[in-house]
Amino acid sequence: MSFENPTPLIVGATGTLDGRHVRVAGRVVMGMEERGETYVWNEFNVVDSFGRRSTLVFEESEAGPEWKLFKMIEPLRSMSASEAAAKRVGATVDLDGTSTRITLVAESRVLCIEGQGPDGVEVGDVAKYFNADRGDRMLVVSWTGEEIEFFEGRDLSAQMMAEAFGLPGDAPALGRTSGFSRDTSAATGGNSIIGYVVFAVFAFFSLFSCTRCNQGTTSSAPSRATAPLPAPKKAAPLLRLNPGAQGTLAQIRYTIEGHALVEIARVGARHDEHEYSLTSGAGERALLINALNGLEKEWHLLLPVTGSAELLTLSPQEAATRRKGAPIPLGGRTFRITSLYQATTRATDGAAGATAVWPALQYGFIAQDGADWLVARWTEQGVRFFRGRTIAEADVLTALGPGQGKPR
Repeated sequence: MSFENPTPLIVGATGTLDGRHVRVAGRVVMGMEERGETYVWNEFNVVDSFGRRSTLVFEESEAGPEWKLFKMIEPLRSMSASEAAAKRVGATVDLDGTSTRITLVAESRVLCIEGQGPDGVEVGDVAKYFNADRGDRMLVVSWTGEEIEFFEGRDLSAQMMAEAFGLPGDAPALGRTSGFSRDTSAATGGNSIIGYVVFAVFAFFSLFSCTRCNQGTTSSAPSRATAPLPAPKKAAPLLRLNPGAQGTLAQIRYTIEGHALVEIARVGARHDEHEYSLTSGAGERALLINALNGLEKEWHLLLPVTGSAELLTLSPQEAATRRKGAPIPLGGRTFRITSLYQATTRATDGAAGATAVWPALQYGFIAQDGADWLVARWTEQGVRFFRGRTIAEADVLTALGPGQGKPR
C-alpha cells in the first residue's frame, strides 16, 4: 500500500480559506477497516496567521475525488466518551439543537505522518468515532479513552480548492464534491489528528513521499503492494580535505576551518557530500562543496549572498513554498530552482566556530542561471544563500588536497 500524496495540494502550500490566510502544516494518512478491507483517506492540517486550526479531508470515493473542511466545535449538548461509545448506526444525535442520524460508527488508525507529526500523535494511534451526516454538512464525534472532541465538516468544490490554493482548475485529484459517497472512508479521525496540529514551518517533507510512512503499512490491506522503500544512499566521495589546509582558489587564499559530512535527501535519491567552511586572511568566508548533486568529482565554490533585498527578505516559510522550476531573482538575473532537498549533518570536525554553520537539520534548494549556481539553506531561525560556480577538482587538489597547502 502506497501512502504517497494523491492530490496537487502539498505540505507548505499557502492560500486563502474562509477569508483567512492559511498554510498547509502537514498531511496524515488515515485508515479504517471494514469487512477485511482497509479504506484510506488524507487529512491536511491547516493553520491561519492567528494559529487557528482546521483540517481538509480528501477521499478517493466511488464517485471521484472529494474534499471536506472540518473545524472543531463546542456542541450545545455535549456527551461523554462512554455515551458516544454506546451510539450505533441509525441512532440520532443532537449536538446543536437539530437531530441528526448517525451513518457510521468505526475506528480510525494513523497510517502515515508526513513531515513533523501533530503534537502527541504517532503512526499507529487509534481513535473511535462516529459520523452523523445531514447532506450539507457532517458532524464527527471522536474519542480516545475519556477524551472526546466534536467536529463539523462541509463540502468544498474543486473550484473552491483551486481558487483557495492557486491550483490548476483541471488538476488531477481535485474532482467533484457533492458529499462523501462512502461514510466508511470519509470519516475524520478526530482525536487522532484534528485539533492537534503543530505548524511545521519547514513542511518540506511532501517531497519525500511521507518520510515516516514506511512505518505505517497495514497487513490487512486488500492490496499486496507495499509502501516504497527509502532510496539507497550514495556514499560521500572517499577523498576528504583536512581542516587547517591552506591554498588559493579563485585568486583568494583560503584556510579550511571546518568540515561536515552532510546527507542530502531528494525525491527518490539520497547521497552524502563533503562541505568545507573556508575563510580568507581578510575574513572573507566561502563554502566549498564536493558532490552537491551526488557526483563524486564535482566541486562548487560558493560565497555568501549579502546585501540582496530580493533574497534577504525571504522567510523560511516562503522558502519552503518554492518548487522546482520556480524563478529566484537576484541582481537583475533570474535563477531557476533545479532541485529541493533536506540536509542532515552527520558529522563535523575542525574549529568549533566553523562547524557551527551546519545545524543538525536544514532544508534547501539549488537554483541555476547558466554557469552560476545559487544554494539556499534554511532552518526556523532564517535563510542563508550562497552563490558561485563549479571549480575543477584538479584546482581544489592543487590548492587544498592532502599533503598540499598545509600551513607552515
